[in-house]
Amino acid sequence: MVSINLKETNGLVLAYLGDSVWETYVREHFVLKGFNLRNLNNNVVKHVNAKAQSEILKKILPEVDEKYLQIISKAKNGNIKSFPQTCTMMEYREATGFEAYIAALYIDGEIEKIKEIIKNNIG
Repeated sequence: MVSINLKETNGLVLAYLGDSVWETYVREHFVLKGFNLRNLNNNVVKHVNAKAQSEILKKILPEVDEKYLQIISKAKNGNIKSFPQTCTMMEYREATGFEAYIAALYIDGEIEKIKEIIKNNIG
């Protein structure tokens, strides 16, 4: 799909990409459910934030392939300089790892896996 070397790419760069990929697929999920614009935004905001992403990562972590666990760890332990006040530092780090995981799935063409995570973790 996309030609990016996962082992050589900075974990925070992967998280940057994963943030947009996650939001796009979460938006698609709710659009396909037929929500109106106000409900679309309210539902997307609930799932595209550090607290929600941290919770999802904790739930799916036991099922994550070893290859991706390394990417998650690298991103979580990256040199993050600032944190939003809406979550704890650990939640933000976990969310960063989650976003890097989503980017890695996207790069590997594992779109159905991303959609499965959404289906199993978002109402």
